[in-house]
Amino acid sequence: MPTYRLPGSPVALRPICVDDVDAVLEWVNDPDVVRNFAGMAETITREQELAYLQRMVASEVDRLYAVVDPDGRYLGNVGVHQIYWPARNGRLGLVLARHAHGRGYGTAALRTICAVGFRVLQLHKLWLVHYADNARMAHLAGKLGFVREGVLRDEYHHRGTFHDMVRHSLLEGELAEVDGLVEVEPEGGREEVGEHDRP
Repeated sequence: MPTYRLPGSPVALRPICVDDVDAVLEWVNDPDVVRNFAGMAETITREQELAYLQRMVASEVDRLYAVVDPDGRYLGNVGVHQIYWPARNGRLGLVLARHAHGRGYGTAALRTICAVGFRVLQLHKLWLVHYADNARMAHLAGKLGFVREGVLRDEYHHRGTFHDMVRHSLLEGELAEVDGLVEVEPEGGREEVGEHDRP
């Protein structure tokens, strides 16, 4: 899989690899970073994270990318998960290390993964869910034009409590600024990604 970026974006998305395990471990057990992830309530070991990355690399229904800055420094992960190819839809996930918060990287990463989802993977619908009290993600989803579909009552159980989740979605054609998605070759060469190109 190639690396992708949008013109003027402060981030690029490169395929995740098992060599990223130590960078991921810098945030995966940080309670301030993972507090909104129900599946991360317990401490994750290096071996567990390595196994997860291996599953993601081999997966037919997940596309996980490392978010990197212009110098190639790792900032976090973003991906399309649970892709259901017959209906051409998938769930978005985004997490950034603490040092990457508050700099616009999350907005840029989410916008870029949406462009990849629609232009490269040719998906019809992208969706995300977040805790009802996660105002930052609600704001980000609205900023990018996601439509709030509704509340999933008591959907997640995390740290002994049930939580409502809010679901948002975006359909192909609803995301502005997908023009100009660029495939960045490892040597630095670039080519425009066509409307029907697939990974």
